[in-house]
Amino acid sequence: MTPAQPPWQALRQRWEAVSRTPDGEPLVSPCVSVCTMHAEVDECQGCLRSIDEIAHWGMSTPAEQRLVWQRLGERIQQHFHKD
Repeated sequence: MTPAQPPWQALRQRWEAVSRTPDGEPLVSPCVSVCTMHAEVDECQGCLRSIDEIAHWGMSTPAEQRLVWQRLGERIQQHFHKD
């Protein structure tokens, strides 16, 4: 992530890269180094993951990580594509 790049843009770029990654391959972490939890919705303001998703990421299989990314794709849509 470049200093001028908003965290949501870096997250979206990672999500797009993951969507092109073949099943079973290791996936890039959603972390964009903006580690601040939003108390009202229990998710990180940078990567949109919950505490549980963050804590379990390193122990997760690629399939489990892909499920997290699928949920993040939905959250990205909710947060950044409001009409």
